Amino acid sequence: MKLKDTDLLELPVSLMPAVDDQAEVRVLLRGIANGDRICYAEFHRRFSGMVYATAIQVLHNHEDAQDTAQEVFTSLWKKAKMFIDDRGKPSTWLAAMARNRSIDKLRSRQRRSRLNDSFEDESRTEEQLVRTDPAMEASVNEMGQHVRSAVMELSPEQREAIQLAFFEGLTQLEIAQKTGEPLGTIKARIRRGLGRLRTMVKP
Repeated sequence: MKLKDTDLLELPVSLMPAVDDQAEVRVLLRGIANGDRICYAEFHRRFSGMVYATAIQVLHNHEDAQDTAQEVFTSLWKKAKMFIDDRGKPSTWLAAMARNRSIDKLRSRQRRSRLNDSFEDESRTEEQLVRTDPAMEASVNEMGQHVRSAVMELSPEQREAIQLAFFEGLTQLEIAQKTGEPLGTIKARIRRGLGRLRTMVKP
């Protein structure tokens, strides 16, 4: 499914929560910033439906929408101070975050789909070549084993970053968010890991 500009449109008013008293909401946010789980539960009760509705509009997938909603509220728990300092309505802030995360997830899904299609095309081509050349079959098998062995010799952190980037199609920013590591650390791990692979896997 190709991402359309219409996915960026604002939510209709009908999907915004009916109860959004600014004073009450900001009291809840201050409580969340101080680690109050009761405030968090009440805030989640008020706004979870709106966040899910925003995500499902873009993703059209129940599981992806649920994951996105969970990511939004996890971010809220960690960064509630940012909500308090923001001068806009918390419901608008949440809807924008849910929409942006949903769009990022949709684009990631599209990238993985393209990668899978490309991999399948290459695999079919390789299979056709291998069937016609026994010597090539042996060479391909040997190279595959060599590459797998080289990847296993990387550090666990480098191996995880490279697998997420090249086998799951995640961006470096998505890997940083998934692992909880700084973006610069992820970039360095991928760069160093690829450098080691180039050294270990000779043409």
